[in-house]
Amino acid sequence: MPFVYLDCQCDVLSLARCIFLRKRIVHIPHYAMRNRILLPFSFFVFGVLAGAAGTGIAATVLGSDVFPDVRTGTFYDAAVGEMNTLGIIQGYEDGKFGPNDYVTRGQIAVLLQRLRDDIVDSTPSSSSSSSSSSSSVATSPAGGFRFAASSYSVDEDVGTATISVVRTGGNEGAVSVEYAAVGSSATDEEDFEIISGTLDFADGITSRTFTVVILDDTIDEDNETVSLTLTDPTGGAVLSTPVTATLTIKDDDGASTPTAGDGAGALGFSALGFDVAEEANSITIRVERNGGSDGQVSVAYATSNGTANSTNYQSTNGTLTFADGETSQTFTIAVLDNDVINGNKTVNLTLSSPTGGAVLGYAATSLLTIVDDEVMSFGTGSVRFTQDIFTTVESSGEGIVTVSRFGGTTGTVTVDYRTNGGTAVAGADYAATSGTLTFRNGEAKKYFVVEIYSDEQSDVGEMVNLVISNPTGGSQLASPSTASLEIQ
Repeated sequence: MPFVYLDCQCDVLSLARCIFLRKRIVHIPHYAMRNRILLPFSFFVFGVLAGAAGTGIAATVLGSDVFPDVRTGTFYDAAVGEMNTLGIIQGYEDGKFGPNDYVTRGQIAVLLQRLRDDIVDSTPSSSSSSSSSSSSVATSPAGGFRFAASSYSVDEDVGTATISVVRTGGNEGAVSVEYAAVGSSATDEEDFEIISGTLDFADGITSRTFTVVILDDTIDEDNETVSLTLTDPTGGAVLSTPVTATLTIKDDDGASTPTAGDGAGALGFSALGFDVAEEANSITIRVERNGGSDGQVSVAYATSNGTANSTNYQSTNGTLTFADGETSQTFTIAVLDNDVINGNKTVNLTLSSPTGGAVLGYAATSLLTIVDDEVMSFGTGSVRFTQDIFTTVESSGEGIVTVSRFGGTTGTVTVDYRTNGGTAVAGADYAATSGTLTFRNGEAKKYFVVEIYSDEQSDVGEMVNLVISNPTGGSQLASPSTASLEIQ
């Protein structure tokens, strides 16, 4: 066999080429790697599973949809999502993936040994069998079960919450799946009734629902949550993503919990994600007040470590005060530069404790990514949808659509968005929507809302076509620039 030397400059394509040509990797120079190498763990997961990439398995979700610390638009986003969907990687116990973790030389040796053994032991017949098996997991003719959304919310006095479970990727044969609803911060028999059971799907049926009974009380308390799970599919069906979801029960007894449309307004970050080059020294974070601006209100802000630590940024916290009629405030985070190649780092941003009748809005949390300027350049960036298909539940009244800016967030850029027909009917199933998203300097992920109408018809799975166009400020469109919103 031919030989190849692998050093710290080797990229995904080089390793994949070695795999598919069955070259033997014989040496990793100690001077290049020493104690650790500078490649994220997800890279090596991809390398070890590169043979599976030829089986035609398609990722149903992105890694950024599953793990809060996977940055939308990164080169490994789709791979992490696919491997999670297949059950190969699950992340840490805290729900994060650690995309910027580094692996040791010993771990690399184990990964490459297993890869070599798989290549040496495989035969054409076994490869074919493996390929077929892998494909059946991801695209079983019987389909895969998942919740229609990862989160649901209902008012405390609503009586019941209807939860939708969908069957995707196939609908052949009679199948079933177990469901359960148990308390997280909500209390059984005080806030809701624990429930479990089986959903049966006849041949060709792709959607079923179950109901959680919500119990009203007169106690002024915080919003509370119920954990929803799917388990034990039968009939050849599999579990897809998400198989867990959260039901939020919104308290209706406190005078300090107005809706987002009340006069005091809702407070949230101006973007769901921010990017800054480490050489920029600092970034200004904007907090906005939407839906009303009556009276003086305030909100607490704080940073916390994601994958970043005190060597990457200076933590900060404080309180922002909005005067009557004021709709935006800012705070600054100091970023620390270095000359070490150590990957992008993340910082968690949170808002809490609103006062003056204001509430927290949809973007009460955000993620700041500190981009390693020794690894990549940082410009005006390109814009695209964060995924091909978004989903929403008809009863939620809205669909949240996210758009990302990647490759740099220098300067202000804009992009137009609009709904563009589909199998759903504008005016009957949803409100035709259009507008412009403005990405200010540092802003990397924004969203817009499509209003959804509820009706009594069984019309699950209607689609709204989405388009972004006309980027400005030196930015460009990237794929996908079209997407769909599925109404369950």
